[in-house]
Order: sequence, then structure tokens, then C-alpha cells
Amino acid sequence: MTANDADVEENMKAVRLFEYGGPDVLVYVDVPVPVVGVDEVLIRVRATSANAWDLRYRAGHLPASLPGRGAFPLPFQLGRDAAGEIVAVGADVNRWHVGDRVVQMAHPACGRCAMCLRGNDNLCLDVEVPGHQIFGGNAEYIVRHQDAVLTIPDGVGFEVAAATMWSYSTPLNCARRAPVGPGDTVLITGASGSMATACAQVAKLNGAIVIGTTTKTDRDDRLKAAGYDHIVHSTDPRMTDHVRDLTRGLGVDAVWDCVGGDDFFQLSVLCVRVGGTVLVLGAPLDAGRNLDMSIMTFIAKEMNVHGVRGARRRDNEICLELLADRKISPVIDRTFPLSQAAEAHAYLESQGPIGKVLLLP
Repeated sequence: MTANDADVEENMKAVRLFEYGGPDVLVYVDVPVPVVGVDEVLIRVRATSANAWDLRYRAGHLPASLPGRGAFPLPFQLGRDAAGEIVAVGADVNRWHVGDRVVQMAHPACGRCAMCLRGNDNLCLDVEVPGHQIFGGNAEYIVRHQDAVLTIPDGVGFEVAAATMWSYSTPLNCARRAPVGPGDTVLITGASGSMATACAQVAKLNGAIVIGTTTKTDRDDRLKAAGYDHIVHSTDPRMTDHVRDLTRGLGVDAVWDCVGGDDFFQLSVLCVRVGGTVLVLGAPLDAGRNLDMSIMTFIAKEMNVHGVRGARRRDNEICLELLADRKISPVIDRTFPLSQAAEAHAYLESQGPIGKVLLLP
């Protein structure tokens, strides 16, 4: 079914990237509405996002392709998050109808490869991720495979749904890789980020005490309102002493490192208790990616170190169940019209936000 078959206009507004550079390289353009395949749905996007990943892609700071994922194309359309309503369905689609409110999965998977069949579909070997390999949500309309979208619960708005999927699904994977419960203490680095604030809420949902790190000394009250029990300042020479004080001298049970890099890994190791776990789910743009640490540190602390990559389909589904039950509440810092995507990127790069920055087509 084409856009015309569904009484949808032929052209739409989108933000496209034709070259790498600063925010000014984002172009607000008129382009054709995408054609719907037989097993796809056409979605009128009501809310999408601007994320730290988008800043990297736009600037050309791209990592090597991960196993199971293709290269990063150019020209491109960013937007890992997208929520809206279905306006057309393909001929072979039978589970969705025009008018259904849906959100795209941040981590779709093929369901057939060796990793999917092992239950590790976050490591799918045949996946195209929106905003990474296929055009993302920064447009008025997008097409998605019928298995790559989920129903938005009643009472949950488009903006909240778009602010949830990527930010919260990965923290649910963190909770699987480094389980925490009542009485445990978790340190989350880069506390202002949208994924970090989601990590804080997920850890607290499991009963943990949550400590956040920040370089900005004027945000303690706002960060506590976002879900943290305690805030420490990573620029403070006595930061690790403060963490010890908060944990009765033991150190935290787990670190969920949303920043990554050598400096924060060293900090994580100093803060984690003997036998504790460090999860790495963030990475710096360029400098500081390589770790400089004695192997004896791992032995002496008998600590666990895990990388965290994406989330499973079930994690995406749980996000929506938690939203429906009002057990999580994404922090939305600010919204911009889609036409002001460049301004949204500049705002993100100013490191001013606490939580999510959304774009509204």
C-alpha cells in the first residue's frame, strides 16, 4: 500500500544529514512519504528524539560496525525513538490497523539467527537498527516492519512513549547483567543523561539505593528529583571517600557506567566493593577509550566486569508494561519542533539537559 492509497500526502518534512559536521549540517527538507511494503506499517510520527548518539553520527564520530549490524549510511535520517499512529498497513499485515498507537522498538531483532534462538536477541546477527542502519524517526512519516513496533498503552502519551524505549530498555538489561535488590547500592555515572536517569529509576524499582555522579555542582536537587538518592561530584578529589561513607566503608555493589572511558572505569573500580560488578554501557567519542589498568586489580577485587549492549524484545515490552502501571516516569527536559533539530542538537551539546530532548514533527 502506498501513501496515496491511505489518503496520505505524497511529500513530508524530514531532517536529513548529507555531510558530517556541526548542528548546521542538519537539513529540514521536503521528501517523498515512504512506500509501505507488504509486511510494513506507515506511521505518522508524533514524537521522536535527539540523543547523544545522534550527535556522534552527525559529527562523523562513528565506531566500527558491530557484529550483526551493517555500516552507517550517508545521507541519513536520525532518530532512534519514534511514536505515533498507524495510517496505512501492507497487504500481509494482520495484527495492526489504521489508527493504532505504536512506538518503534529501539532494539528490533530478526528472531531467526543463532543469537536470537539462544534468547540473546539484543545481540541479533541480522538486524537493522533505526537511527543506525535504517532511517530513524526524524520525519513526519516512517515505515517499520510489522514486528518492529509495539502498542502504546492507554493513557500514555506519544511524548512519554518516545522518551522511554531506548532510555529504559538498556537499563533493564543492566538489571539482568548486574542484579541489584533491596539494600544494594548502585553508582550511576553521568547522572544527567536520559539513560542514566532511566538507570536510576530501574535500580530504585528493584529496591536499590542509587548514587549518581555529575561534574556540575549546581544540579544536586534536580537530579535527586529525577530519581537519585545521593549525588557525588566526579571532579571532587574526595569523591571516592564520599562513596565509601555512603556505603559504610564497603563500596557500591554495582556501577552502571553510562559515560565510559579510562577515567570513569578507574573511578568505577575505586568505588565498587570487593566482589562487586562494573557494567560499561557508555563510551567516549574518541580519546580515552583504551583502558590502562593492572590485571592485579581484577584479581585483588575479584570483580565482575560486563559490557552491556542494547536490550531484548522482552525488555522493550516490559518498558511499556511499567509505563502502563505508572512505575517509571521518563524525565523529559525539553521539546523542540522538528524544524529546530539543529537547535536541539546544540542544546544537547551544551550539556544543559537532565533527561530526554524530544523533537515533535
